[in-house]
Amino acid sequence: MHLAGECTDICVLHTAVDAYNKGFRIVVHQNAVASCDPNSHAWALSHFKNVLGASVM
Repeated sequence: MHLAGECTDICVLHTAVDAYNKGFRIVVHQNAVASCDPNSHAWALSHFKNVLGASVM
């Protein structure tokens, strides 16, 4: 499942967790996600990769 969208740390994160729980392979397109909070954005990108096993491109 390829993910892009606004609110990396909220909307994209919840979608990624749902996809992970359903067994999807996750790809997050780093240049196609954004957040109002740079620290939360960076945390979410790290969480996708390190916890959900997503590819962050």
